[in-house]
Amino acid sequence: MKFFFGVAVGAAAMWAYSSGKLQSVMGQAPEPVNQAFTMASERANQVANNEQVRGFVSQAQDRISSVTTPTSSEGSGGEPQSTMPVELTGTE
Repeated sequence: MKFFFGVAVGAAAMWAYSSGKLQSVMGQAPEPVNQAFTMASERANQVANNEQVRGFVSQAQDRISSVTTPTSSEGSGGEPQSTMPVELTGTE
């Protein structure tokens, strides 16, 4: 539930930012709020441009793609093939 709430808030924030509504709301906000918003955005940009962060994100993306990429035995879809031996027994 928290995930969906976060996605909804993020989507609303992206819409407000891309449509310019965030800037108009922030323009009407008191000066301390504008300063806090400016400082927070500058800090977020500094962190995002950090090489360590970029390296970590790159490694995480590589690991995620290796986990989510199906192996040749799994094929393009469907269930993975069983590696357990199957014993066929006759009716007794």
